[in-house]
Amino acid sequence: MKKLLSLLLIAPLFFISSCEEEGPIHGCLDSQACNYNPEATLDNNSCEYAIEGFDCDGNSSQVLEIGALMNGGIVFYIDETGEHGLVAAIEDLEGTYEWGCYASELTGADGTSIGTGYQNTLDIVAGCSETPTAASEALAYESEGYSDWYLPSKEELVEMYNTIGNGGPQGNIGGFSSFWYWSSSEFSNSNAWGVNFPVGNTFNRNKSNTYRVRVIRAF
Repeated sequence: MKKLLSLLLIAPLFFISSCEEEGPIHGCLDSQACNYNPEATLDNNSCEYAIEGFDCDGNSSQVLEIGALMNGGIVFYIDETGEHGLVAAIEDLEGTYEWGCYASELTGADGTSIGTGYQNTLDIVAGCSETPTAASEALAYESEGYSDWYLPSKEELVEMYNTIGNGGPQGNIGGFSSFWYWSSSEFSNSNAWGVNFPVGNTFNRNKSNTYRVRVIRAF
């Protein structure tokens, strides 16, 4: 009997103690936040949000399409995966530049297709010590937090004209000048390829001529 009375006296105290220990659950109550806690009952101002243009996992939330501003520039080419491609810088390099090393045929630097611009640029700088040139300035360029820009190949430059230049469906949204632009594709020891951006035709001209430069990067 005494044991039963002791248990009855202790039970209410245990119940009260358990309720007091539960208390509120602190956490982020905003369902739009990356660290939203659906079990929280009291907001502790700890909400964390994704950077604009990205989701909580760091993936881009922007729609990948031609003309989109992302990855440091303007998208002008999307590959067959639908996830990667090329962007052109927002603006031209300041001034005009020679292609460089007239009368010297370089090893490499002769790729013309899409995807060859980066290696061309490396080959030009490796084989031509002249500075500044279109290629050397392209590799030195930094913008929008990116430093992996390079001089586009002939077909990459043509693609730019056809998508975000005067030949694009939306017109010259890339803001290109009505001038000639150098590519990274060598034609011979004295000439290199470029594109006439007012009309889109390709040309091979003397490497010592000075033309405009619009750099690109892959993503």
